[in-house]
Amino acid sequence: MQRKQIQGEQRQDKQIQGEQIQDKQIQDKQIQDKQIQDKQIQDKQIQGKQRQSTQTQRLTKSEAFTQTLKRNIQEGTYPYGTALPAERELAENFGLNRSTVRAAIQTLVEEGLLKKVQGKGTFVMRHARDNAYTHFRGMSELLKNHGYVPSSRILYTGPTPAGYKLSHLLQVGEDTVLYRIMRLRLGNGLPVSIENTFVPYELIPDIEDIDFQIYSLYDAFAMNSLRIAGIQQVFSTTRVRNSEAKYLNAENGSPVVSIAITSASEENGIIEYTNALVLPEFCKFYSDGVIQDSKLNVYAQSI
Repeated sequence: MQRKQIQGEQRQDKQIQGEQIQDKQIQDKQIQDKQIQDKQIQDKQIQGKQRQSTQTQRLTKSEAFTQTLKRNIQEGTYPYGTALPAERELAENFGLNRSTVRAAIQTLVEEGLLKKVQGKGTFVMRHARDNAYTHFRGMSELLKNHGYVPSSRILYTGPTPAGYKLSHLLQVGEDTVLYRIMRLRLGNGLPVSIENTFVPYELIPDIEDIDFQIYSLYDAFAMNSLRIAGIQQVFSTTRVRNSEAKYLNAENGSPVVSIAITSASEENGIIEYTNALVLPEFCKFYSDGVIQDSKLNVYAQSI
């Protein structure tokens, strides 16, 4: 009887030991699985940090090159009014990849220091936005904001004597030489206006070398540190005939809005007179260009 009891206890002990071993194996397996899971999570975190570090390095290179380009523009390495070297050339010169160069250029385009012209390149515009942009947004910008693709055709550029009328408008002597820029504005390839602009010839050095197919007059002012203090616009109505009607793709004698634009700087007085002949559906863009405290005069005239 006692032997049977002992044997029963031994079997029970073995069963308990077996259960303990099984429990330990389960615990070891759980610990092992947890360690594997923790390692996988840790590896993913490390990989994420490495990717983030790589992205940060790329961003830092782009930012650093942006500052380098900006400094070179300000110091005159890339003068105002000139084309920037091609992306490939910049990448080779600075030991960078083209995506880094492209990102830096785009940043400066958005800041207004550079301007991309399709088929021609990237051009240096200015070291900072001039006050002209506080008072008057260019027609290209205004058309773009309204969903149009702006473009222009230069119809004529060259020196011309002021004569009686322009001498009074620009407050200069009749014999003063002016520089004339005649431009056809287009939106989505359709005529918008004809602009006849006159500025004192001596006001902008080498004005004949400026490509007004790329640069606006306000770009040229900014390049030469001419800060506009005020702009006055006078609206009236008239009719276009002959070549003006042809340029605007309008019938001879069609009514248009005539806008006389006068710009002045504190240092030089009146520095621009422009007469714009605008198709009626587009004249709103010109009035939208004057903001803040600029003066706007509107007069009525029968047609």
